[in-house]
Amino acid sequence: MVTSQSEVGLITYPATVNIATLAVFFVYLIISIWLIIRQGLGRSSPWIWLTLLSICRLTQVSLDLAATTMFPKGEASNTSLESGVAILTTMGLTPLFMATSSLLNATTRPKGRRMQWILLMVHIPLIISFILIVAGGIDPDSRDGPTFAATEATKAGVSLYLACFLVLIWSTTVISARLYLADRDEVRILTTVVMSLPFFVVDVVYMMCFAFERWRVNSGNDGWQSMRFNVISGSVTLQLCMQVIMEWVIVGLYLGLGLELPTKAVRLRRQIEDQMDQARNIDVDAWQETLLWKLHDGVSRLVAAMIMPALQFAHWMLGKILRSGQQNTP
Repeated sequence: MVTSQSEVGLITYPATVNIATLAVFFVYLIISIWLIIRQGLGRSSPWIWLTLLSICRLTQVSLDLAATTMFPKGEASNTSLESGVAILTTMGLTPLFMATSSLLNATTRPKGRRMQWILLMVHIPLIISFILIVAGGIDPDSRDGPTFAATEATKAGVSLYLACFLVLIWSTTVISARLYLADRDEVRILTTVVMSLPFFVVDVVYMMCFAFERWRVNSGNDGWQSMRFNVISGSVTLQLCMQVIMEWVIVGLYLGLGLELPTKAVRLRRQIEDQMDQARNIDVDAWQETLLWKLHDGVSRLVAAMIMPALQFAHWMLGKILRSGQQNTP
């Protein structure tokens, strides 16, 4: 997002979008940090990734605001500031996909063990795509032209995004097919992820268009100005509608879900109640295998071994007394 030379230092349309993004993600950052504290670190993987995304977006729009207010249009697109903006813009799908994968992994019963490993393994191509995008962004070839251009490494990283997104769609479909096994919280998680998928589609399509859009070469050497999907010099409205708002909605859905999920204290109370219910419904065979039953059985045997001889002796003495009494009777 760049400004014209006559608008340097003014609040322009791109700067307005950046300011709005700054405000939205600042609120998202506060909520995600609060959810980490509320849910506990053991259950906060989605909120940790959303925290990283918020920090990434706050840094990105800050750099973009600095570039759009310091440089005119002909120079801002090919500065180190805008290269950083392009890297941060493109890599934003990594924490979003990580958060989605973590949410799907939180569904215990409908997920299954095999799907758990698939969702964990999808982190590997996501990390590789992140590395490729950073490498493509710092590649000098990305700044050979008048504006930032996607290199082969960037294209490979975005293509991996598409592959990971297809895996997430398949995983969501498989887990949703077992919805009858899910509890109330797992139904909320699956519903939220399914609702976010259409917005993911638009965001991924925008990134693919940016990565593979061609620079139209002409005699005036200004063909770069016709690139509508470029994250630096493209259409601000397209980026707002296809990338910025999509992220606002996805992160908002996930944070709204986090506010509805039970806190750490509530989860512990539910676990204790479940254990008590299981203890009440435990069958005799399982009870006999417990330590308390074995201790009770051992003590009972010991008491029986001590009392039985005394009872037998008392019975013998009583019989003898009765027989002697009968003999003495005339």
